[in-house]
Amino acid sequence: MNIQYLKKKLSEFPRVKLMWGPTPIVYAENISKDLGINLYIKRDDLTGLALGGNKTRKLEFIMGKAVEQKYDTVITAGALHSNHALQTAAAAKKLGMDAVLVLRGKEENKGNYFMDKIIDADTRVFNVKTSKELRVFMDDIKRELATKGKKPLVIPVGGSDSVGALGYINAAIEINEQLNELNLDLDYVVSATSSGGTQAGTTLGYKILAPSTKILNIGVGDPREELLSDVYNLIEETQDMLGIQERLIEKKEVDLNTIDGYGFGGYGTIVREVVDLIRYVAKLEGFYLDPVYTGKAFYGLMDLVRKKVIPQDSNVLFIHTGGLGGLFQYEDVISELLKF
Repeated sequence: MNIQYLKKKLSEFPRVKLMWGPTPIVYAENISKDLGINLYIKRDDLTGLALGGNKTRKLEFIMGKAVEQKYDTVITAGALHSNHALQTAAAAKKLGMDAVLVLRGKEENKGNYFMDKIIDADTRVFNVKTSKELRVFMDDIKRELATKGKKPLVIPVGGSDSVGALGYINAAIEINEQLNELNLDLDYVVSATSSGGTQAGTTLGYKILAPSTKILNIGVGDPREELLSDVYNLIEETQDMLGIQERLIEKKEVDLNTIDGYGFGGYGTIVREVVDLIRYVAKLEGFYLDPVYTGKAFYGLMDLVRKKVIPQDSNVLFIHTGGLGGLFQYEDVISELLKF
């Protein structure tokens, strides 16, 4: 099994072009010197759809399925300022479909929710604690729309199903080809994980293409046991879709490569340590992280270097998954923490 096999299998699935690509890999020279590693950033915040981010890769395959099967509406869910929900709405509008966003939280016209309104998405907001609780509302809305003659497709939270995971199988191919051009071998790939789709695709893709590279996924959202179960099931389902009969990844490997301790109180909790880190990266390298996902994951990366889990002189790739709308969602909290 090799890169040509994966390319051929991926070509068999319907896909629509939504992203700019390939997204660049850039060398973070100043932070590399500071940490004593060779740090590269995969700029998937620059995918181009809406405000950019990793969800665009998943949506190319999910919306490809929607177009092929002639759905006219998509329904998805997430927190009020969900990056996935915004990108789903943008993809749907671009392809001439309706979008219903089933969101949790308290309505406030800022951040990604403000962008949802600009693009004229149908937003439904509910007072529940977790995004997975929104599934019942999505099913109700699907039935409601079906009685009106619509054909709606329900997309899971984060676009994290086996179809969406194909997007990060494809990303693994893209990264592998870029690294060959750079004549670079990676020791570690690090990214944030929450709903698990990016983790599943990256883990499986690298297991096939570069098994010696260690994949570290830094949890920022779901409880660990729930996340691990979701990721492992996604890996198995994605393998089946790709016609891979051999079980390439054991549950133990997913467990060892999922890093806890950097959620800082859970999804959407904004803390001074991460805000300071966002400012540090912006000042040294000129790009921004977000306070919900990438800021926490990057904090975890730096801490793992300090603790020598990631050794000095390692070649490390950090996948910047986007989420910059979070800076504007939490601008009041961030301003207070930084006292400006």
